[in-house]
Amino acid sequence: MSIRYYNPALLFEVTARTIGGAFLFDPVIHHGFAAAFNAIIAIAQKKHGIRIYAYFAMSNHYHGIFGADNPDSFADFLCDVHGNMARYANRVQGRIGPVFNGRCDVTPIIAGDKCLSDRIAYIMGQAIKVDRHWTLDNWPGANTNRALLYGEPVVGKHFARHRKTLDARRKDGPKADEAYTSEQVVAVSPPPGWEALPEPELRARYRSIGQEAVRRFGQAACPEGGNVQVAANPDQSSGLEAEFRGEAPSQTGAAAAAAAGAGDSPTGLTEAQRAWMQMPRPRPPKKEHKRQRRPSAYADTPAKIARYRDGYKAIRQAHLNARRELEKQTERALRGKRARAVQFPLWTFAAVAPLGRLARDAGKVAALGDLV
Repeated sequence: MSIRYYNPALLFEVTARTIGGAFLFDPVIHHGFAAAFNAIIAIAQKKHGIRIYAYFAMSNHYHGIFGADNPDSFADFLCDVHGNMARYANRVQGRIGPVFNGRCDVTPIIAGDKCLSDRIAYIMGQAIKVDRHWTLDNWPGANTNRALLYGEPVVGKHFARHRKTLDARRKDGPKADEAYTSEQVVAVSPPPGWEALPEPELRARYRSIGQEAVRRFGQAACPEGGNVQVAANPDQSSGLEAEFRGEAPSQTGAAAAAAAGAGDSPTGLTEAQRAWMQMPRPRPPKKEHKRQRRPSAYADTPAKIARYRDGYKAIRQAHLNARRELEKQTERALRGKRARAVQFPLWTFAAVAPLGRLARDAGKVAALGDLV
């Protein structure tokens, strides 16, 4: 049984992908996407009090590293961001239906200089992996790279569409669009342990992480810009059929038919070509596709990951026991008998009650304990 567990002492890397991998967030085609995405994150951050360490939005997915003191606020933050991004993408693309491919992936990060730097480098180098023409600071989509490297503010533009709709119902009509547009700034927090660093040293560390991202992903980029040109005209075939048969490439398509002469057959094909086309094609053996498992956590050492995994198993078993006890007590209450309250493990999403807020107000402090 898998449970939703959130410990405020940890950081969390979030990955959300569009349905079918569709390019619904393409910032090259839709130039307003970056400003809208930044504004959505900024508004949700102010509303729920979330710490944002880094994020990068590609055309069909995005990555982010977030943290919060309240698990319920973290869940509400993701709900607002993903919901508003889905509505914006559908409005821009003129479509309806789901945008994200189910729930997002949330992976805990046990903060450490090596592990955290590695995850930030992975996020900063997203565009470099796709195309060698992109750099750390020229991707037109929403990201925090320039904020991390140079300390520039991450600014978004929010258009209050709902306010304009309400004003349109008034007698004097809506105002100009400028009256409904506002700038929203994302507050980017330094990682744990880096808060006291001077500004020049902090930027130097981020630039070092950026250089590591370039070294890691620069070689993986396609040397031709990430695109493969496919001939739209069948006459422009490159002789792959001959190579498949182990022969030297020769003329194919209309050129081969012209060389053979149209009198050999009504279709313009020689008997040898006709026989080859009717031969059964050998099929390559199917490769077993193994889905890469998402890591249980990111940490500096495997020992820390193993301790986190063991601690999570214990919390999961305690959660299962609490569920069974809740069923018993609920049955007693339905039969008119006296029932007692059931307490679920702290920092788990167990019931409708906002357990995270109640625990915080009661003075409960999140501790990693046996997890790390």
